[in-house]
Amino acid sequence: MLGRAVSAVHNGIQSELVYVEADVSSGFPRFSIVGLPDSAVNEARLRIRSAFHNCSLPFPKGRITVNLQPASLRKQGSGLDLAIAIAILRAEGMLVERKQTAFLAELGLDGSLVPAEATVGLALRLAEAGIQELYVAPGPPIPGPLASLMNIVASSTLTQVVAQLTNHPPVCAVPSRTSMDDKTSRQDATIPFDMLDSLPNRAFEKRLLAISAAGRHPLLFIGPPGVGKTTLSHRLIDLLPNLSEADALRSYAYHELVNPNAQFSLRPPLREPHHTLTPAGLTGSGSPPRPGEVTLADNGVLLLDECFEFSKATLNALREPLTSGVIHVSRNGRTASLPARFLLVGTANPCPCGWRGYGECRCLEHDVRRYWSRCPGPLLDRIDLIHYMNRVPDGTNNPLGSRDPVAFELRQAVSQARAILEPVDELDPIKQFQPRAVSMLTHLCDKLCVTERVVVQTAKLARTIAALDRRDEIRVEDVEEAFALRSSARR
Repeated sequence: MLGRAVSAVHNGIQSELVYVEADVSSGFPRFSIVGLPDSAVNEARLRIRSAFHNCSLPFPKGRITVNLQPASLRKQGSGLDLAIAIAILRAEGMLVERKQTAFLAELGLDGSLVPAEATVGLALRLAEAGIQELYVAPGPPIPGPLASLMNIVASSTLTQVVAQLTNHPPVCAVPSRTSMDDKTSRQDATIPFDMLDSLPNRAFEKRLLAISAAGRHPLLFIGPPGVGKTTLSHRLIDLLPNLSEADALRSYAYHELVNPNAQFSLRPPLREPHHTLTPAGLTGSGSPPRPGEVTLADNGVLLLDECFEFSKATLNALREPLTSGVIHVSRNGRTASLPARFLLVGTANPCPCGWRGYGECRCLEHDVRRYWSRCPGPLLDRIDLIHYMNRVPDGTNNPLGSRDPVAFELRQAVSQARAILEPVDELDPIKQFQPRAVSMLTHLCDKLCVTERVVVQTAKLARTIAALDRRDEIRVEDVEEAFALRSSARR
């Protein structure tokens, strides 16, 4: 007799459905698993046999053949244990097959269920395939948006799963659905404004943060040590609106692959890698490729503190995702396209000692040129906003500052600007420009002999400036400010 069950496995950053078939026939007792299983999947034979014995479930005495479809996909991990056990029980006639039901858990020798690796990404794929009920092991709370897509049943043992499938719930029933605590969800969606409000005399820098957040324009702060570059860069994430539930689930699934203790949140992710980061760590590594920093920062902020200390190869790897929002990775003959639509913000010193133009600089001229050569020219050309920061004059304000509504107003302006910019046609950079604004854009581009990329980026920057002022139409002053912001720091 043939028994079937449904589960899922990770294939790099993607999740793939696995259809488990179990055939029990007469013959010499043997337990075989086919369909490209790895060592962890093959070892399921021993775990399942012991779990059946310790749960007082009859184990088939004949020949057992388990097929994992699709056979061409490499099956990795131990999350298929429960699905294989259920398929065997169905092959023996002990359980009736249920459609739109899946199983995702590892089995212990005593029949207990252990959570599978990165369950959320697998559950999302199963929900997309129309699965309505998923049996898992008790573990971290399931995000509320995921629990609303399907009925997630948390069971502690194989015996409980069998009892629930036969409509005879055990005495110690586990709640059928777990979700994030409401209070925790509200806290995750709350945006702290205290730090941004407590930075006095930084009105221009805060406007740059708003422009960057509204139009997703890369931003670079340059200045001496201790001037507040990193503090301001950390506050950029506060101006971004909350993610949609679908985007938040996808972001959580990416983070869960590299950090089992990741927490679900509706806030955009902020990634701040160390300057020793390698190109593979930035773009993704492994076979099949696992997410790198650009993918983990998808729909969020990638902060490169002291970005000129990163290797030139690492910085060069940013050029493709900054332009297309996708990174194509090839590892050992396998290619994957990973999402990488992040907002780049960086900080840097003007020279190796950090005081060139701000105080007594001890650097030689060739040391300064070599320092700046670490950042490739094509990458600097893709950064729309480069700003040289100065120290705040002493005695102008209380260092702690008094709370004012500037952060709240900035976030409101960013949200409204994004709503205006969303339907804009990316293929027509000068759409909705006034005729005089188009003439000004053409005149300045011809006078400065800029490239086509700079023309398009300047037009987008002018559109963002107009959107922050709640205008659909782009005026001459918007074009002038956009050119001033792009060219003032490129000296």
